[in-house]
Amino acid sequence: MRWRFWERKKTSPQWKVRSRANRQSASRLDLTALVPTAADLLAHASASALLIAGEYGRVAREAWSAKDRDELVRAEAQVLSRYETLRGLLAEYTPDPIEAMAEPLERQGDALRHMTADAWYERVGTCYVVGGFLSDFYRLVAGGLPAGIGDKIIQAVDGTDPEELAAGVLARIIAVDEAHAWRLSLWSRRVVGDTMLIARSALRGGSEATRSAELYEPVFTDVLTEHTRRLESLGLTA
Repeated sequence: MRWRFWERKKTSPQWKVRSRANRQSASRLDLTALVPTAADLLAHASASALLIAGEYGRVAREAWSAKDRDELVRAEAQVLSRYETLRGLLAEYTPDPIEAMAEPLERQGDALRHMTADAWYERVGTCYVVGGFLSDFYRLVAGGLPAGIGDKIIQAVDGTDPEELAAGVLARIIAVDEAHAWRLSLWSRRVVGDTMLIARSALRGGSEATRSAELYEPVFTDVLTEHTRRLESLGLTA
């Protein structure tokens, strides 16, 4: 039987996802050897936005309350808007943006299918973790592109509205039962590793198994820091 937790009157904790615009710039990194072409990065970022929007749509349809459904549908709309912007930029670099996205869509779709959880709120957590992590990642890597296109990509992925809406859903769930927080923390640790593989595949040479993970560690240091802060804002352990 589905637990109608929203009928219990409890005060939800205060939380706030920090705006990316207010964050300190990422550590000064030499990304020359790792940054892909603008077309490749846009293809991966567009694929991510399309897939994450689909995940938001699925959890919205299974929502436990009208308020949850409202917030998750709005998060889906925000990510779809991001997708439209990224796809439009990709169309400036390739005559067939759909073909350009085909391989990233297949690779990332396979990864997301391995992140399927039994509990509905864990699937909301997947949207929160994967969407936030990849947005921070694309923002960081875009900083290594020429200023014109790099700034446009950063602007496209910079908003935190989807994460804030998902955080609202998760905060209400956590307020009902601390066991949910424990499961969400555990699940977040499970999916972040697979998310890093999605991100790595967007880097130059990232799909080559022979390349040492140490080459990519500096890129992920800042992204993991933001990931940790995002979880801690909900009282979750990274």
